[in-house]
Amino acid sequence: MKWFGTKAFNARLEDSVRVTVEAVLNRVLSDTQTTLGKIRSSFDVEAQIAKLREALETLKIEKDRKDEDFARKEREIEHKVGLEQKRQEFEISQAKREATVTIREENLKAERERFEAQMKFYEEQAEKRAKALEEIIKPLLKALPSAEIIATVGNKG
Repeated sequence: MKWFGTKAFNARLEDSVRVTVEAVLNRVLSDTQTTLGKIRSSFDVEAQIAKLREALETLKIEKDRKDEDFARKEREIEHKVGLEQKRQEFEISQAKREATVTIREENLKAERERFEAQMKFYEEQAEKRAKALEEIIKPLLKALPSAEIIATVGNKG
């Protein structure tokens, strides 16, 4: 088939068309591959985004668990601190009561010792007075007539 003239021209024209078509096809194929690569990478990015969102949700759940554990531990510590304060308050009041009882016992003991010392002093004083009175009364009794004498004197019979 002759289009524009000579065979050589036609052959060159065919070669030129073939080279041009091949270049266009290669460029279209390259552009298509690039576009497909971009599409694949966008799918990969979307898959990565989905994975990252899933990982984010997992991390949020773990954070919430950690926060809950921390809050529970904090409540336990506050409870233990409260119990310890109550225990210390009880021990302080118990120590005060024990100190008060001990002081009262010591005061009672000291009062008892003082009372016993006073009683001993009074007994000694009473004994001294009794001895002094006895010493005074003995000569008086000897000087007074006895009841036996009076009974004998009055009963002459």
